[in-house]
Amino acid sequence: MAESRFRSELLVDAKRIYFAIAVFVFLVLCLTGRLWYLQILKGKDFSIASERNRVREVTRPAPRGQIYDRNGSLMLSNRPFFDLVVIPQYLQNREQTLKIVSELFSIPLEQIEKRLNESAGVPHFVPVRIKRNLTLHEVAVMESNKFFLPGVDVDTAPRRDYQRTYSAHLFGYLGEVTNRELNNLNSLTRDYQYRVGSIIGKMGVEKKYENSLRGLEGKDSLQVDAFGRLQTSANMDLGLNSRKNGQRGNDLFLTIDDDIQRAAVDAFKNKNGAVIAINAQNGEVLAYVSHPNFSLSMYQDGLTGEDWQLLQTNPFKPLLDKVTGGAYPPGSVFKIITALAALEEGVTNPNRTYSCNGVFTLGNGKWRCWKKTGHGVVNLRSSLEQSCDIYYYQVGNLLGVDRIAKWSRAFGLGDKTGLDLNMEVTGIVPSTEWKLQTRGAPWQSGDTINVSIGQGYNLMTPIQIAVMMAAIGNGGKVYRPFLLKRIVDAAGKVVSEERPQLRQRVTFKPENMAVVRGGLEDVVMAPTGTGRKSQVPGFVIAGKTGTAQTAALKRTKDMDEVSFQQRDHAWFAAYAPADNPEIAVVALSEFDGGGGGSQAAPIVQRVLDAYLRKAHPEKFPIGKNSEKLAERKTKLQGAQSSGAAESDETVEQDEADSDDSASETVEGD
Repeated sequence: MAESRFRSELLVDAKRIYFAIAVFVFLVLCLTGRLWYLQILKGKDFSIASERNRVREVTRPAPRGQIYDRNGSLMLSNRPFFDLVVIPQYLQNREQTLKIVSELFSIPLEQIEKRLNESAGVPHFVPVRIKRNLTLHEVAVMESNKFFLPGVDVDTAPRRDYQRTYSAHLFGYLGEVTNRELNNLNSLTRDYQYRVGSIIGKMGVEKKYENSLRGLEGKDSLQVDAFGRLQTSANMDLGLNSRKNGQRGNDLFLTIDDDIQRAAVDAFKNKNGAVIAINAQNGEVLAYVSHPNFSLSMYQDGLTGEDWQLLQTNPFKPLLDKVTGGAYPPGSVFKIITALAALEEGVTNPNRTYSCNGVFTLGNGKWRCWKKTGHGVVNLRSSLEQSCDIYYYQVGNLLGVDRIAKWSRAFGLGDKTGLDLNMEVTGIVPSTEWKLQTRGAPWQSGDTINVSIGQGYNLMTPIQIAVMMAAIGNGGKVYRPFLLKRIVDAAGKVVSEERPQLRQRVTFKPENMAVVRGGLEDVVMAPTGTGRKSQVPGFVIAGKTGTAQTAALKRTKDMDEVSFQQRDHAWFAAYAPADNPEIAVVALSEFDGGGGGSQAAPIVQRVLDAYLRKAHPEKFPIGKNSEKLAERKTKLQGAQSSGAAESDETVEQDEADSDDSASETVEGD
């Protein structure tokens, strides 16, 4: 009995031993398998992860590509800027140090603390910028006190040099990428990834050609300890530290001519609106000005709430690019379209005359000509020269709005030109269908009267008028305006070039266009022409004045007593030389209170003069007094011609009273 019990106990103990051995073997196998998995199968991956934990990468911004004009003149470059930074890893006596920094550099202590708190998730060795773009004096102050401010330093970064920049809407500005932009940009590119804090183009050329200008960031690989702190040279593995240099962005060569651009900017001082000049033979943009301008440096320095408020509340809308985004009644400039349409549709001919006594009556409505006493008997050519409203009331009424609209669209009006630099609007080319759809009302004959002289529902942008004017001069070729000539990389290799693009061609009878172009030449060159102030001695210029009403004012109203929102817009559009146009220029002066001949034509004259002097120097007097001689010659020519017609003062006053103010309905309708 005892022996049987003993054997039973031995059997139980043996089972326990076997079980323990099995468990032990199983654990050993598991541990061995895990070690094999970690060291053999996944060893390389974990080794890489370990190195990544040991090495941190810090990106360094790349200089953006530089921007040149068509002739290689530098327009926008980079230069090093100095920033005040705090490196949390080395910051000692935090409270006292930050207080000293606050007092030395006039930075609110709360602002410094806020910047440091925002960067709490960033490795402690990464500098935190607390003030951008230090002055040289501030840099000297920092260097003098550096010993007493551990963890505070001056860092350098390449940024745009805006000292020579005078056209914010053309170049655009830079800013930090937003979360929305970040996702969109990264979804469009594979070879470059934007990150939080990346600087991108927000407007103008900087935005349009961001992919070419941005360059490739540099990277510093730095050794850190388990707490993410940068290792000192005494205990770091120098083999782990490396630097990958960045690559500067590609350079842009624009179609802009810097000399013409400067002339346009200088001519447009103290004005609001836009000036645009294009090559009449291919659509290259030669000058691009929108006013009022704004300072690009304030975006780079950090836009304050006060700065933003000033930009938003400015009644002249400095943030709006008026070249492509401003839609205005074209005024008498539109008479070019009405004149050509009337000839092509056969409702008039070059020799048919109309009598202008200063008033046109249709039904119960009356419309006045800008010249109260009337122009007498006028034909098509003289109607353009003197900008007679009565002539266009009559031929416009015979044409009807739909035929006017057809010829407007033929020249690209009512549609985007394709210059997708900033926001571009289509404007409005009204028709019977348009009014029914948008206003829910039938078209009235009185609407046609207003449209025929560029008033009423008509809205056009300066770039559209420039394209139209170029097409009138070049024989009906409507080009897409463009700004880029070529993109060149850091090695000087041409990456890409942009070519002229013909959008459409207008078909017309040559004899009809010849009459219209002759009238446009008379506008500038004839003694009674409304655009004589755009003359450039030695050249035949063709152009058209225009004055667009913004409010229905009585003719007796003194413009000095009218708020600027109710004053007329002044237009002048021209091309030169008239026989073989090379350049088309348009100036729109907002709320100027005067006529296109007195307010806008002199602006265009200065742009044309700058271009023609450069393109045809042989036709200008040589010497330091050449400009004065040319000016004196112009005055003498004007004085000689004044005997054959009314005086300069009279014509200027008539034009100041405005071609298109005539669209005012005095009675009825």
